[in-house]
Amino acid sequence: MKIGDSCPDFDLPGTDGKNHALSGMTAELLLVIVSCNHCPYVVANEERIANLAREYAEKNVDTIAINANDTARYPEDAMPEMTVRAKERGFSFPYVRDDSQNVVRALGARFTPEVFLFDRARKLRYHGRIDDNHRDATSVKSHDLKNALDALLVGKNPPVEETSAVGCSVKWK
Repeated sequence: MKIGDSCPDFDLPGTDGKNHALSGMTAELLLVIVSCNHCPYVVANEERIANLAREYAEKNVDTIAINANDTARYPEDAMPEMTVRAKERGFSFPYVRDDSQNVVRALGARFTPEVFLFDRARKLRYHGRIDDNHRDATSVKSHDLKNALDALLVGKNPPVEETSAVGCSVKWK
């Protein structure tokens, strides 16, 4: 995807037993996170992701995490394990499975975690990493996703529209 492209349509099963569709995401902004259970980069960012989702839900931002990894090779990324993970981590946002991998392919995702931030018209406005230090949240110097969220919520362009995501590769079938 390029900046300005439309969010691909989706309707995916979640760890809460419900399906979650693009049409049901009605907040001002939509944050899509390509994620999984097993990647150490995701694990290192889970608390940041959960905190951002809670903080920005109050500011009219919907967050959804999509796991499309091949479960034949990575069974820890299957729905039962995802359900346990979402409960253990107290996710306040939908954590969904893209078994067909169609949505994650349409996004052009390559990594976990990789973020895609869409505006009210569901046009891509920011793509890439959460911040510049996945290892240590206290040493972050550039809060790229947070900066993009804050800018868009006040009607401005993100200071940086694209960064390089850092993480594990999406495990394609």
